[in-house]
Amino acid sequence: MFDYAHQRALEVLGAPHTAVLVTNGPAGIQVGEFACALSGLTLYLRVPQTSDHLFNLEHESTVILLITRCEVKGRAQIISREMANLDCDLLREPAASWCAFLRVEISQVQLRSEAGWGNRETIDL
Repeated sequence: MFDYAHQRALEVLGAPHTAVLVTNGPAGIQVGEFACALSGLTLYLRVPQTSDHLFNLEHESTVILLITRCEVKGRAQIISREMANLDCDLLREPAASWCAFLRVEISQVQLRSEAGWGNRETIDL
């Protein structure tokens, strides 16, 4: 059974279809927007196989994601298409054949303030 923090994180995240991925590593700071799907508190992203994000993730798995009203922190792992095992359009679209997939285990969700700067709420998982 989920505890309150998990339930609140799921409520805040909603059902995102895209996320801005931020990685850092030998290729420098990389920022890009990619298709995604949420399954529980695991986020899956579809990233082109030529992306420098993948090179960075071979050296540093910590990532930041920007999703609608949230900043999400977690650890990403490059996985095969079969390991994604999702029932969603992320795997069925034509672009999936030339993309890699990331599984991000979410460790923190920060709900951004709607007016002004800063975060209104931080959820540690």
